[in-house]
Amino acid sequence: MPSSYVICEYEAVKKEFPEFQSTMDALEQSLIAKAESDWAPLRYGRFKPDAGEFGRTTILPPLFNDITGTRMVTWEQWFNGTGNQTIMSGSAPNSTILEDFKVGFVGLALLSKAIRISEIKMQISDKKLPRINIEEAMAYNKPAIVFEEGYILDEETSFELYAYVLSQGPQRIKPIGFQVNRVRDKTLTAVGSALA
Repeated sequence: MPSSYVICEYEAVKKEFPEFQSTMDALEQSLIAKAESDWAPLRYGRFKPDAGEFGRTTILPPLFNDITGTRMVTWEQWFNGTGNQTIMSGSAPNSTILEDFKVGFVGLALLSKAIRISEIKMQISDKKLPRINIEEAMAYNKPAIVFEEGYILDEETSFELYAYVLSQGPQRIKPIGFQVNRVRDKTLTAVGSALA
């Protein structure tokens, strides 16, 4: 459960939330240790993994489905209804994260000019995280919600992000964090193609 979080400008996350780097470092260490344990004998190869290594990238949209249940190719989506909605979920069956991927998740960036949601809540596997009122975020240009502790979205584990949607229209919501990939070639798809 997020013990606390910060809402600030996305471009100023490091400046406004100085603990962000230590949060990312701790999450990276936890995620790498989990991946090395689960994917042994593979070792961590960072951004250019060699044979026998797993790699790291930014979080890729195709790991998630949008509000319509369609696999994402960008972080942009169209809200087609109002009220409580599932606005992002794992793209594998049963809203799970695809096999061979693990995500280190520390927050969300709301990158549209119009913020169309007023609160969020999440479920990661069987953990229900409490509702967060983000109306304060509407005062920022590109707000980010950053947790003091990161979460691991494990392969074949469910993830759902719910929101109270205020209006229909375009919305760009980007998870903040990184992912590790057991199979390098699964991340090398043509633009707009789904991950295998």
